[in-house]
Amino acid sequence: MKNKELKNNLHFVGETEGVIFNHNSFCEMIKHIMVKYGEITYERANEKLKNSFLIEEPESKVDVEFLGHELEFHWAMLALHGDMYWIKGIPSDYNNFKKEYLAWETAIKLKYKLKELYIYYEIKK
Repeated sequence: MKNKELKNNLHFVGETEGVIFNHNSFCEMIKHIMVKYGEITYERANEKLKNSFLIEEPESKVDVEFLGHELEFHWAMLALHGDMYWIKGIPSDYNNFKKEYLAWETAIKLKYKLKELYIYYEIKK
């Protein structure tokens, strides 16, 4: 997929709640995870992302919830290493290095001015 424009502030509404999904920030975070924990270049991470379904803009709140049900770390490793990557000994989560990971993630969000990935809100009737 060439030069796909990724956007933030995508709004999706359900019956009782809505979500703002920041797709560009999500994809940037995925790339930075691949660089840091997959030990590849940013350019290679960009290519890996372009060849994954993660680059596709969600069409519904259900699509956003599908992405949100897994850690961004998982999506990054999936894009980098493919299906069933964990059977190769690659971690699917950051439990063994959670404190370091969360500090790193916060620093990356600040450094690159990434928005909160998912912002849920109640729909008032």
